[in-house]
Amino acid sequence: MIYTLTASPSLDLLMTLPDGLTAGGSYRADSEEIRPGGRGINISIMLKNLGYDSTALGFVAGFSGDELMRLTAASGIRTGFIRVRKGRTRINLRLKDSNKAFTRINGLGPVVAEDDANYLLRRLSSLQPGDFLILAGIIPPSMPQDLYEQCIEQVKNKEVSVILDCPPALWQKALPHEPFLFKANLRDLKTYTKKDLESLDEIINAAKAILNSGAQNVLISMGSMGAVFVSRHSEPLHIKAPDSDVIDRVGAGDSMISGFVADYLENLNIKSAAMTAVAAGTATAGSWGLGSSVQVQNLKEMIMDEFNNETHEF
Repeated sequence: MIYTLTASPSLDLLMTLPDGLTAGGSYRADSEEIRPGGRGINISIMLKNLGYDSTALGFVAGFSGDELMRLTAASGIRTGFIRVRKGRTRINLRLKDSNKAFTRINGLGPVVAEDDANYLLRRLSSLQPGDFLILAGIIPPSMPQDLYEQCIEQVKNKEVSVILDCPPALWQKALPHEPFLFKANLRDLKTYTKKDLESLDEIINAAKAILNSGAQNVLISMGSMGAVFVSRHSEPLHIKAPDSDVIDRVGAGDSMISGFVADYLENLNIKSAAMTAVAAGTATAGSWGLGSSVQVQNLKEMIMDEFNNETHEF
């Protein structure tokens, strides 16, 4: 079974506007849509698109928490949300104006008490060998910042594969727990290393340093440049993303994790999984919403064709 944890899930309110935004202006939307949001929830929905079920975990509160649970269940996702008493599930506002520029405003989220966090940890103690636990996104300020470490401790002797995608501030303490897959974007890798990482060799070496810090496999997303993948069990790879129009990058990184897990469960091949990860991220970046399985399959074939015609060892 696959479990995703979004410590601070959200309702994402998306609006398209007829004009460019200026400070102090008043606008009426051309269209609007409300989606369940947060990295882990995106991962669960994309996994569903790729034919794999998962259980979405997280903390919810208030009227917005009720709507988040309803929308997530309506997406066909099994949920195990924990309701907390203070605050409300955050509401994120995303505005797309006539210049195709996105303005994002993120809400604060609920207050999670120590008892709530401890209840989550007890839930995780029931995971079984062969399960996947995906820890994705920020940890809200009200929660212990070592939550992910505690989660990994709960499953470390259960042969559970942990996947980690979190802010750089959490990397140093989380990596020694040897996550099966560590996913990051290039921006966060630069922040963590305090280096510009301008060349491919520099990016690969930085990814190898993450590998040496404990991760078993490392996937660094680089937008239109594709991804770098390093592993204890294979040579470093630079997987180029197919040329594609970018419509909305939100959820692209999350989709990469979904693609990796879905392919690995089917083929037990980390190279193939890394290629599908890039295909899934590209599919979502080229969609208004998360990508489809047909898009991912078509893009995977393009990636493999180009990959087979080039040398990727470093």
